[in-house]
Amino acid sequence: MAETKKKTEKEIKLNPKVWDVAYNPDLLAQVLYVFSNNERKGTSSVKGRGDVSGGGRKPWRQKGTGRARHGSIRSPIWVGGGVTFGPNERNWKRKINKKMVKRALSIALSQRNREDLVNIVEIDNRKGLKSLRKKMSKDVTEKTLLISKNEKVSLALRNVSRFKVINPMKVNVKDIVSSKKLLIDNEALNILEKRLLNGK
Repeated sequence: MAETKKKTEKEIKLNPKVWDVAYNPDLLAQVLYVFSNNERKGTSSVKGRGDVSGGGRKPWRQKGTGRARHGSIRSPIWVGGGVTFGPNERNWKRKINKKMVKRALSIALSQRNREDLVNIVEIDNRKGLKSLRKKMSKDVTEKTLLISKNEKVSLALRNVSRFKVINPMKVNVKDIVSSKKLLIDNEALNILEKRLLNGK
């Protein structure tokens, strides 16, 4: 498997174990499903007839009034009564193997690389940061993700619309899939590759 090269001012080699992994839509879908579930709060909750206060006695006698029989004013058919089959607190958390998560992230990065949507940027000094901000403010027309651990970059670009900066140790499959373009600086590139390969 040949190493991929990206052109910037210098030629940068990309590790094929991260940037040239065969596409696996089933694994991607599985990991994204778990991520989406883990983001759900599960805090929506309503009161059933047993949770609503009041209604301890029968509103009127069973027979002889001409009205329909009722046992409690907290019945679901009464205004102010309990809710039938309503949502209650639920834990949506799912577990997934860490190797699967890393593999899915490598697949997503490789797919973006094959689509030629990955660019390596150099932000070594204030001048480079200023030129990047100027370029991003004008040229960002699609949702773009910049992977960088430089806090100055995050501060400089936080007001640019359709643009997101994320640390290489926190980036996940959902971030990559939901972005149309991917930018990554030299330092973040090394950190990301080490994270996904564990020194392999």
